[in-house]
Amino acid sequence: MHGWKSGMPRTPGVWRVMAGFIVWALAFVVLYVGHALGCLYVPSTLTPASLTMLLTALWALHLAACAVLTQRSGRRSCGMRREGNGTVQARFMWRATFLTDALALLAVLVTGLPLLAFPVCQA
Repeated sequence: MHGWKSGMPRTPGVWRVMAGFIVWALAFVVLYVGHALGCLYVPSTLTPASLTMLLTALWALHLAACAVLTQRSGRRSCGMRREGNGTVQARFMWRATFLTDALALLAVLVTGLPLLAFPVCQA
């Protein structure tokens, strides 16, 4: 059996490596579908400013989630390098996880920038 032993450093799995881009995909869908449906079905109850605030809050929530993932993987990667423990594979996987999380954070940031640059629901 190939289980994790208490003395061995844990390596991130494939799902953890992809977690940042899963958050980005979720942010992309939520922001753009929320924008489209908000402009189509809710113009009588919501003003464009309140829709912008709602979408910006959702964007900030996704940014925070990506920032937490990036911070945790960065701390783990630096800790393994500083302490010199772990296999080469474990250090590589945590470094790759940190880089993918940082790129996903940048992607979430760029995805939401049009919310700040352009007014919503303009005819």
